[in-house]
Amino acid sequence: MDNAPTLTLQCVRKNGRREQTKLSLQTLPEARQVAQRILRLGSGLYKEVEICNEDGTIEAIQNPTPPTNEVLLVEDNAGDALLVGQALSECFKSTRLHIARDGEQALEILGEPDYRPNLIILDLNIPKISGYVVLETCPQKKTPVVVFTASENAIDAKRAFSLGAKEFVHKPMDLDEYKTTVCSIVRKWMVHDGVESENMATQWF
Repeated sequence: MDNAPTLTLQCVRKNGRREQTKLSLQTLPEARQVAQRILRLGSGLYKEVEICNEDGTIEAIQNPTPPTNEVLLVEDNAGDALLVGQALSECFKSTRLHIARDGEQALEILGEPDYRPNLIILDLNIPKISGYVVLETCPQKKTPVVVFTASENAIDAKRAFSLGAKEFVHKPMDLDEYKTTVCSIVRKWMVHDGVESENMATQWF
């Protein structure tokens, strides 16, 4: 056993820089465990850890891709959609924002068998099919729907709740308050990884 080759771990940073660590590891399973521990404790610093011997790389252990959360925003105002996208990019990692620009489009998207958003943010005053009809006929009843609207009318709120909305939120006029409110909505209603990041993809339908 004393003559067994010592395995070396090459920790590869996200910028491509390599850090070599010589360890007294003589079995591949043991080296895998250490590599996975480094990736887990590295807080995203490394993209992979290569297990090497004297002849070169044996195996590369990669940082697991975090789960992607889906938010469907039903909003016809491009400025509001941009603000929601900016807010999410400042708050949450691996969040994909899908944007439907009218009620008809929203119901088409929600009717797709393979699409399961974690949260729906819905404006009431949208073209073609109103937000109320989207609420009433939404095929994904288990997905929380938060109404995010310019209305402050108590009757609108009561009707929205009666149709299944989880929360009725007025859109603030102040831009910073607007983005803070969006982050609060997502934090409250969507299961996410809880890590702040600038990484977010936005998709327009």
